[in-house]
Amino acid sequence: MSNKRRLRLKEKKTYTPFPPPRQPSKIDEQLASEEFIMSLKKKLSKKWQEKQEKQKEKTTENKRKRDVAFIPPEEPRKMDTKSEDDNKDMAAMAMSLKKKAEEFGKQKSVENIETKAYIAAAGEPSKKKSKGAESRA
Repeated sequence: MSNKRRLRLKEKKTYTPFPPPRQPSKIDEQLASEEFIMSLKKKLSKKWQEKQEKQKEKTTENKRKRDVAFIPPEEPRKMDTKSEDDNKDMAAMAMSLKKKAEEFGKQKSVENIETKAYIAAAGEPSKKKSKGAESRA
């Protein structure tokens, strides 16, 4: 009985010399429906958008860095109210400077500057020897 069962199970298939046609791939189906091209365009546009955003961020950052150099430093705030003590101190300082200037001027006029010490005597011969005189001797 086992032989009969085996024989019945084996049926010959018809011989086909050519393989079955290929199933279209996912990309082939997308190309046929133009979905592939649209997705490429979307990818490219998305990439371009990202590039533009990065460029914009970079330019704003660079501009901010350049602008930092042009910001003036903060100046200390001056007090608008001046006290009388400050005015008195300034007047006293001015008076002391005037007195010192007058004293300095008097000292200069009092001092005798000996001009002879600074000017070489015209009648005395110079003590320098010329090069020619040394080679002759």
